[in-house]
Amino acid sequence: MSDFPYSLQPLRVPGGWTITVNTLFEVEPGPHTMQWFSSALLLWGHHRDSGDCFNSHFEPEDDPEGEFVLECYKVEYDRQGKAVKGSEVFLGEFRTRSKAEFVQRVEQFMARPARG
Repeated sequence: MSDFPYSLQPLRVPGGWTITVNTLFEVEPGPHTMQWFSSALLLWGHHRDSGDCFNSHFEPEDDPEGEFVLECYKVEYDRQGKAVKGSEVFLGEFRTRSKAEFVQRVEQFMARPARG
């Protein structure tokens, strides 16, 4: 049983993806819920085979008028499965005030990440 008043936001995560950080709860941002959006990262995931990865946060922190930010990257991995330092390529950013639209874009990126 969880000590949190909210459940984690359900996500459709295709095979091969690893979600390393998940602090996205099933609650909308507002004046009385901003503590649930104040972490440095809401979601962070990667797909080692393709090198696609993303991270997300809410900014400005503690501002109910803020927005969700999704940043997408491509990373190379060495033979031991470790990210090659300096190989990150920024693919783009998506911003929205709508949590539903944010979740949809995260799921969309994981289902059809950028190729090349």
